[in-house]
Amino acid sequence: MKILSNILLAGIFAIASTLTMGVLDAEAQEMAGDDVVSVVNASDDHTIFAELIEEAQLTETLSQQGPFTILAPTDEAFEPISGEIEEMRQNPQQLQNVLINHLFQGEATSDEVEENFGIDVADGDIDASNGVIHSIDEVLLER
Repeated sequence: MKILSNILLAGIFAIASTLTMGVLDAEAQEMAGDDVVSVVNASDDHTIFAELIEEAQLTETLSQQGPFTILAPTDEAFEPISGEIEEMRQNPQQLQNVLINHLFQGEATSDEVEENFGIDVADGDIDASNGVIHSIDEVLLER
């Protein structure tokens, strides 16, 4: 009886694992179908960057075909310069110029970004339908 119980538990675990893997794969495929703006907007770690993209009126541009490479600073990256960001929000042209430092035409891997620009990528190569996103731990005020 104990052997039968173990076999049943193993079978249930195998089925549950397979179903869970299928759900995760579907979510990854769904996210890859979204454009770079949608992927950034869906991130809990990039809410400030997502807000600034919208405020700088870059959403429409970044929703186009691309491909784009986005260096998306985390919310934590904005903390040391929160006063400067508030000033930039009052000056849309300055805000847009800072955000453009985080955007590239074409796709670059995280290795290429690190090697060519000396920027540490915290989490990279996040695919989107019109480009790739790399999460970074700094705000690029100048490039």
